[in-house]
Amino acid sequence: MAMGRPHIEFIQAQALPWEGGVRGSAARSDVEAKILSIDADTGGATCVIRYPKGWTRTAPEHLATDEEFYVLDGMLAINGVEYGPDTYAHLPAGFVSEHAGAERGAVVLTFFDGPAVAGAGNEAKFDDDRLVTRIAAATGDWGNADVDAMGLTEISATSRLMVLFADPANGEMTYLTGVVPFKPVGPPERHPVVQEFYVLAGTLAGNCGVMQAGAYCWRPPLVKHGPYGSPTGALILLRSIGGPLTTELDDPVPHTYQADHQPVLPHELAMHGDKPMAPPSRY
Repeated sequence: MAMGRPHIEFIQAQALPWEGGVRGSAARSDVEAKILSIDADTGGATCVIRYPKGWTRTAPEHLATDEEFYVLDGMLAINGVEYGPDTYAHLPAGFVSEHAGAERGAVVLTFFDGPAVAGAGNEAKFDDDRLVTRIAAATGDWGNADVDAMGLTEISATSRLMVLFADPANGEMTYLTGVVPFKPVGPPERHPVVQEFYVLAGTLAGNCGVMQAGAYCWRPPLVKHGPYGSPTGALILLRSIGGPLTTELDDPVPHTYQADHQPVLPHELAMHGDKPMAPPSRY
């Protein structure tokens, strides 16, 4: 559980530079990455990793931390399982990758809960209950979320939710939300846990501005946010960190699809997020 990261709401991944390797990780020195957030205390990190064409791992290895990922582009293969765009996996600490590769290259949204330190060999142990081998957004179960327990009953009429991973140990969740266009969601809300999200597709307008695909947020507990609405529809990957997601609602406030750009960013990201990103052209 990583709680020490700064409040980021929001940064567009497109504005961040590519770095060689994954910061603090010798396990992925032969890739490029955009670091979205990092915890200096735990070594946990959220990043977009770009695997070059022909990237391979031919010897068994395992990580000392969980690796959770969602493929944005290309194809990644691990132990014979292929992960194309909009596929997801949660590989617990100790999961052995016998072989892996990205023959045509891949760009992958990746979450590490600690330092991505690799161990050799195939003798590691991992918790089977925390393994999610593969889920495809196109064919997964979009009706498996308990929206009442999450406190999201109000948005269930205008959104679809799919739980990708629910940690049996502490209730932390990773889930997808698909938002219907022109249905503002309100009122503002708070959560007693960290909420982290990445906009996978579409446009989302909230109290900090208008987010395009590639927008990233790390929100500490009990920070008021919203209401949100999308003029295009949106697909969002979200994580609750520190426990299961529950929701406290605030008093309603007006919503606009032309929200002013006023992100909350730490000093090191401020120069990358001071201007809104233009939406893709419609003509």
